[in-house]
Amino acid sequence: MYSIGQLSEKTNISIRTLRYYDEIGLLKPAKVAESGYRYYSNEELRVLQHITALKELGFTLASIKELLSAGKESQEDRWRTYLEFELAAVAEEKKRLDEMERLLQTARYAFEMKGEVEAEDIFLFIKALRSPSEPREAFLAQHFTDHEIKIIKELPDLSANDPRNMEWARLIRKVKEHLHEPPSSSVSQDLAAQIVEVSMAWFQQDEQLIDKYWSLIRPEEGMESKVYGMDADVMNYIDSIVDWYLQNPQEGDGDGSHHGQGDK
Repeated sequence: MYSIGQLSEKTNISIRTLRYYDEIGLLKPAKVAESGYRYYSNEELRVLQHITALKELGFTLASIKELLSAGKESQEDRWRTYLEFELAAVAEEKKRLDEMERLLQTARYAFEMKGEVEAEDIFLFIKALRSPSEPREAFLAQHFTDHEIKIIKELPDLSANDPRNMEWARLIRKVKEHLHEPPSSSVSQDLAAQIVEVSMAWFQQDEQLIDKYWSLIRPEEGMESKVYGMDADVMNYIDSIVDWYLQNPQEGDGDGSHHGQGDK
């Protein structure tokens, strides 16, 4: 037999918890002495280990009590019900955590680009993450070939842990900081070189696709950005600095040539 203190030490479950289990009828001691001391046998130890295991599976104390007190046949039905319930709950929690991770990744991208995350950005990201994929798929099918769609789908997803996201966010942040620089300045031309390099790598050297994609993500006059951070001012500045970059060969380019006009 084990005293309540010995059982507590053996199982690493507090005396307070063991007393509570007794109070709610979940685990009764094998014997209560006249002095009021509780004593437990190996059978109670086995039941306590069962209770602990069921708690690890996510079962509530109420469901554990029902399960342990049920007859064999009804116990089997309850096991099935409880396990299915817990599995469904875990699936739902995984879905919630996955959405939270994607939202946090997107927020991190926004922070890297702007140095802050505004409330309206969070709501925008939530709306985007929960939007059905059908409209985007229809848009891609309408404007791009199968080969082009394959390339576009390999572009960095803002909600994923892709280092390219941070690379682009930092680059656009620099762009936003230098919108009033003349296209010919060394700062502007350094940014242009980085943009050309990144765009050619991401679009697999397909200059026509870059040009097509760039024109389709440009916001209409007075409308919001179609791609986060890519408003009209940013895109106009990128156009101007990349145009200058392409039309004015830089030293060290070898043959002096640049990629085509689509490298934006």
